[in-house]
Amino acid sequence: MSLLEVENAEVAFPTARGLLTAVDGVSLSVDEGRVLGIVGESGSGKSVLSRAVMGLLPRSARTGAGMRIRLGGRELGALSERELRRLRGREMAMVFQDPMTALNPVMTLGDQIGESLRLHLGMGRRQARDRSVELLAAVGLPQPATRVDQHPHQLSGGMRQRVAIAIALACDPRLLIADEPTTALDVTVQHGILELLKAQSRERGMAMILITHDLGVVAGRADEVAVMYAGRIVEQAPTRALFAAPSMPYTRGLLASIPRIEDAPGRRLEAIGGRPPDLVSPPPGCAFAPRCALASDLCRRQAPELTAGGATRFACWHPALEAAE
Repeated sequence: MSLLEVENAEVAFPTARGLLTAVDGVSLSVDEGRVLGIVGESGSGKSVLSRAVMGLLPRSARTGAGMRIRLGGRELGALSERELRRLRGREMAMVFQDPMTALNPVMTLGDQIGESLRLHLGMGRRQARDRSVELLAAVGLPQPATRVDQHPHQLSGGMRQRVAIAIALACDPRLLIADEPTTALDVTVQHGILELLKAQSRERGMAMILITHDLGVVAGRADEVAVMYAGRIVEQAPTRALFAAPSMPYTRGLLASIPRIEDAPGRRLEAIGGRPPDLVSPPPGCAFAPRCALASDLCRRQAPELTAGGATRFACWHPALEAAE
């Protein structure tokens, strides 16, 4: 059963040069207890899409009239800001990119976690503090009974991100959105954070959207992967199927850029040439065509639609040609 349903999401921002379309007609769904990975380069629209789901777009954002976002069958676009605030934290929560700025520097960890518990669950201060200690222990923070009274500046980056996860999980949300949750962390810390998110999702039966620019992050952690490029989903498939036989040249390029343990020492990683398109004035046809070695005249004239139906969907005129190479 689908917990989250997004239909024809469109988000644009006014600029001095005209409207910049950050999300262009995206539709997707996430089932109860499932993990969807959303992958793409910086500027592909991943984070804007997540903020549209959470209702956290800036006032300058312009959304399409046909956009529909439903959580548990409830139309989020029809809710007031007050009603949305009641849902955030209780029904859906988010872990942001930078743990250094996500926490309030003048509040203790216990107060920050307890704030959500008191607001949404009606806990008293003492009960909320005890529950905060339990949550800090659940996310692997050492000495939780001591840490609960500390401030963010007393913690490392990895510890702060664990606290941010504890805050997001405090009220047992049905949906968690993790937006590049390891971006600002050391490589040695990233694995632990990702495994923590995976474990919490499974233990709680919680649906999760894991947003990243690295396909290696979603391998083994997501049930399904949606690849975004220039504001659109260009391929979506079960994780194993996507890694085994990607249809879209862009997806194949992302996979080729991942270092592998069997690679010879010193092997240069492959890179996708060119630059992402100008989203204020995008090229005609397929947005990836200027960077694609397989692009034909048809690709440059007409943008392919995302194929409908089936476990695997893709937007490419020449998927068979790419797979043969």
